[in-house]
Amino acid sequence: MKPIVHRFSIREPEQARAHGLRAGPFTVALLFWAGVLTVALLFCADAAAPEIDLHGTVVKRTLYRVPIVVEDFAIEASPGERNDPLFFSGGERPEDLLVQDLRFSDAFQVVRRRQGSFDPAGEPPRDIDGALVEQPIQARVVGRMEWDDERLRLKAELIDQGTGNRILDREVAINREGELARPDRWAIHRLSDEITRYLTGTPGCAATRIAFLRESRSGKELFLVDWDGYEEQAVTGLGTILVSPAWHPSGERIAFTSYHRGAPVLVALDLESRRLATLSTAPTPAAAVYSPNGKRVAFSTTAEGDAELYVARADGSHARRLTFHPDIDTAPCWSPSGERLVFTSDRCGRPQLFLIDADGSNLQQLTFSGEWNDSPDWSPAGSRIVHVCQIGGRFELALIDVQGFGWRRLTVGGGCENPRWAPDGRHVVFALTQAGVRNLWILDADSGNLRQLTASPDHSYNPGWSRPARERIRASG
Repeated sequence: MKPIVHRFSIREPEQARAHGLRAGPFTVALLFWAGVLTVALLFCADAAAPEIDLHGTVVKRTLYRVPIVVEDFAIEASPGERNDPLFFSGGERPEDLLVQDLRFSDAFQVVRRRQGSFDPAGEPPRDIDGALVEQPIQARVVGRMEWDDERLRLKAELIDQGTGNRILDREVAINREGELARPDRWAIHRLSDEITRYLTGTPGCAATRIAFLRESRSGKELFLVDWDGYEEQAVTGLGTILVSPAWHPSGERIAFTSYHRGAPVLVALDLESRRLATLSTAPTPAAAVYSPNGKRVAFSTTAEGDAELYVARADGSHARRLTFHPDIDTAPCWSPSGERLVFTSDRCGRPQLFLIDADGSNLQQLTFSGEWNDSPDWSPAGSRIVHVCQIGGRFELALIDVQGFGWRRLTVGGGCENPRWAPDGRHVVFALTQAGVRNLWILDADSGNLRQLTASPDHSYNPGWSRPARERIRASG
């Protein structure tokens, strides 16, 4: 699937009151508490949700992007005179994939050049989208690929454009041993992340994957996809209802709620072995999320009546109740320090966001306005929380800082749910309903750029973003 790129803009906040329901974590808990098995609402399109207008009247935010040149990579023949180019699953050469990764980062204005070529004197270069590059080029990437028996190695250098000095050099293997026909996109993703970190000071997120749920005739299954929309893979075949996947920080397993035993159970799937480990069989366990150090897991359950938050060890043992209120508490998310959590509660009469220390103390209400605030996710930098809010009857994405100030609306048009931060603290993946079908999109929360990640006729939703990894763990089977 070739990713579809759109430009979408951010509109500043508008004060609006809203009414209604949505298929979010809070809704699921509410329906459980009502005693009605309508958790399937998570897997049905919101027929009342209007389609988003990607070309509506919005305010565009223009941010500086680092001008960078990527030159065509040279190929050196091996002793057997082998000098054929290598292409990835999307038909790209290695430098094409690098250009795409840098572009998707939204941090660079990328210029593509043939090796050793220069722009005509007096004419500013144009980037890969055809726009003039008005700021001076800061760096360029050059590379040479060499065959070593059946392995192709890339030696890449990042050159300071002003001084000509080499500021970064890396050697990566483009294909795995004995897998000539399947070049490794992950190697280029890692290279892009290193360039991003070196030139911007922030981590890249090209070497990451997104877990999500997809609806089919047999049930709802867990899928994985790379950040650029490629290497999509189903990792379960349980043929049942699944809810709320959450990555372990190691990237080796994913927790979720499954109905494969009939009653809901909280499990963790080891990606390499495909083995399921049970974390909790408490009544209606849901919305699990691992702590940043991977040693604890928070989730909600109706074990003692109403939906409350619990914290347990990563294997589900020694569960301890965190909240004590007769109304619903659900959708927890850890702060980057692991010291606090943000969650959704209707203890004020409507769903709002609350903060609480990991030991259950220091409870604070975070949001006060609007009829519905849900699905919070704490940014990796620790300063912002993305969430779903209802405005004018539509569910939108918004940001708020952890002090409760700086609220900002991110989307216009409705149909948004389940936002989750990327490791760079800049991008957000979320589910968007269009023409009655939910698919995943990635939004740059700073500039407003938006691109489509999945384009399936089947509902794709409930995303979770992994941390960067040195290698893509390949699920067996």
